Amino acid sequence: MEIRDYWQVITKRWWVFLICIVVASGAAYGFTRGQQPIYRSSAKVYVSPARPDLGLTLVIKDIIRQYSQQITSDMFLRQVIEELRLDRSPEVLRKMVTVAGTADNLAIQLEVDDPDPKTAQLTARALATAFLDNHRIEMANVDPRDRIALKILDETQPGVLNRPQTRVNVMAGAVFGLLLGAIVAFLLEYTDDTIKTAEDVERHIALPAVGAIPWLNPGQSRNATAVEPGFLSRLNVFRR
Repeated sequence: MEIRDYWQVITKRWWVFLICIVVASGAAYGFTRGQQPIYRSSAKVYVSPARPDLGLTLVIKDIIRQYSQQITSDMFLRQVIEELRLDRSPEVLRKMVTVAGTADNLAIQLEVDDPDPKTAQLTARALATAFLDNHRIEMANVDPRDRIALKILDETQPGVLNRPQTRVNVMAGAVFGLLLGAIVAFLLEYTDDTIKTAEDVERHIALPAVGAIPWLNPGQSRNATAVEPGFLSRLNVFRR
């Protein structure tokens, strides 16, 4: 098929594309609206050595990785659950918390997901504060020159909607509907072996079309009384 043939299929089966896009977008919207909203709040903890030691600076990345694992330990999770009186287990809360080092390896990014934006904010703040308080106690017995300072950079904010993303899901549904419409349209065109135009005659029979016999309805054949309408039907090669 040439590019012109593809365009003809698209213009001919445009209604297939429209139906598929509308149905897929509507399904994506309905599915999205049926999901429970999840809000995300975050806290960023800055990590810095007490002295500009090159060797210590090089291992900050490993230190951040260790701290990130400690933050989600049962000890701190249970402390936050008791403080906020959350009705969930440490295992459930751990699945709602994401802790990782930032790209510049200078801070720890702590994120908490929760159906309630205020609970997400309080949990993120309480978890970061609990870890910092415990860290200060541990650093009290360390030589001041070897201490690592932790500080919360920004005040945690109420959670913002993280999922579902209605606009993104609807757009994804529309793209899926477009692809589905293309498959259905070209499948219909492939399975349609009827001859409707002179181009179809040349393409299927590989012979040039000499002429065309127009289709006449019985009510339009009053001037053609010498020709039986049924005879025209039997001689008809294609309809215009």
